[in-house]
Amino acid sequence: MNNDTNPFKGRVAETTMPTRVLHRFTKPGGHWAEIRERKVIPILGIEFIVFMDGSLLDSQLFYNGREPLYPAALQARIDDLLEGGWIEEHPAKNERVDN
Repeated sequence: MNNDTNPFKGRVAETTMPTRVLHRFTKPGGHWAEIRERKVIPILGIEFIVFMDGSLLDSQLFYNGREPLYPAALQARIDDLLEGGWIEEHPAKNERVDN
């Protein structure tokens, strides 16, 4: 395909921002959950993302003055998992995950 007919010419591929694993949980039966965090640079925000068995379960974004609410919301999500029978593994050491 030459450059004159290439529909992708001039487009910049968007890459996702890397995340880091904050907490890992397991449950009998081989189930796992992770809470990951990423900095959202364009809007100067922070987000936590919950994955369960590889699927996105929840995401909360804090920006524009809501950043102080982040620690309590994160702790509430951790508490929900623990109350639901999940067992926290050794805390992740800020392992980076490139999506």
